[in-house]
Amino acid sequence: MSSSGERLEIKLPPETLWLLRRQARAQKLSVGQVVNKAVEKMLLEDRQARIDAAKALFKVGAPVADWPEMKKEIEEARFYED
Repeated sequence: MSSSGERLEIKLPPETLWLLRRQARAQKLSVGQVVNKAVEKMLLEDRQARIDAAKALFKVGAPVADWPEMKKEIEEARFYED
């Protein structure tokens, strides 16, 4: 992993920090590298979940109006919810 980037400081409970250091030793990585890997994994999984959800919606094949009509429907629905 590259050492370039911005610095981030976080406070962790002692138990969490102990587990993090233990994991870093087991993987022969620095604590920072383990944190980076965990954050990247979380962000990629979240992104993939969103992509999968969008693909599932596209498979439905529901009719879609043009944007001005859709915007009007959304705004009208918002008005009636209040």
